[in-house]
Amino acid sequence: MYLNNYFSKHTTNNLKAVAIILVILGHLGFINKSGAWGVGIFLLLSGYGLTQSYIKSGIIGFFKKRLLAVILPYSIVMIIWIFVDYILGNKYRILTIGTSILGLNFKSVIDVTMWYISFLILWYIAFFCIFKLIKNNYFKIITMFIFSYIVYYNLYELFDQNVGVRLYTLLFPIGVFLSFLFSKELNISESMLKSILGHLILFSFILFEISLNRSYDYRYYTISIIMFSIMIISIFMLMNDFESKILSFIGNISFELYLFEGVFINKYNFIFKFINNKFWATLIYFILIIILSYIYHRIVKKINKYLK
Repeated sequence: MYLNNYFSKHTTNNLKAVAIILVILGHLGFINKSGAWGVGIFLLLSGYGLTQSYIKSGIIGFFKKRLLAVILPYSIVMIIWIFVDYILGNKYRILTIGTSILGLNFKSVIDVTMWYISFLILWYIAFFCIFKLIKNNYFKIITMFIFSYIVYYNLYELFDQNVGVRLYTLLFPIGVFLSFLFSKELNISESMLKSILGHLILFSFILFEISLNRSYDYRYYTISIIMFSIMIISIFMLMNDFESKILSFIGNISFELYLFEGVFINKYNFIFKFINNKFWATLIYFILIIILSYIYHRIVKKINKYLK
């Protein structure tokens, strides 16, 4: 049995929907720490998906795929925010503009929530170098974890300290590890797999609860994020036949939602300024970012189709 059968594209799409919902609810202040949980799921899925792509087609066209799927959509949105800021009287240095458009402004001067893109690019570079130079899969995994150690103790200083980059350094390599593990054929029955997943959910939930109560400590906070991500992924693997049109829709536009959700909370928060009722302000906010994300998703698909 291959565990990848229980971690299908449909399942990962549902997980992306859950992750972006958690991020938005966290940024809105509805659920404390849920933004970190959502980021944890996204990073784990990124490591998993990137490794699956490598297993299927190797390292060929690696940066082209990342450019079309991630960097290009991000860069277009960043150009829009720079233009809007210019109209509003906010001007930036040429270096800030250039690095922001490329996703290399680690301090995320223009939109603070875009630190994730810079963090992801850092992992893309590490992934490409490690998977290009190292042939043995076990050494690849070990080196990915070594790089996470370097990020935790050294490279985290590149980022704004308020975003807590050190909390997420283990998630991407864990995703890489799971991708290799799930690609191996395991001699277990379906009932045994469900039993293992059930026990894993219980175990991760207990550790999540214990570490969450001590989240003032970075180490425990990190454990809580990892355990939450593993718990949610195990739940969706256990119910891999579960279908939801809402989750499917949100999952499809999850990246676009990420590009729009933060800036309308932290920067262009006119909705929350002019509408006194929090319920109506939040509802209009959700409608706005969903419409913008859906339209932009369609535009990006056409751009990618043209460029390919």
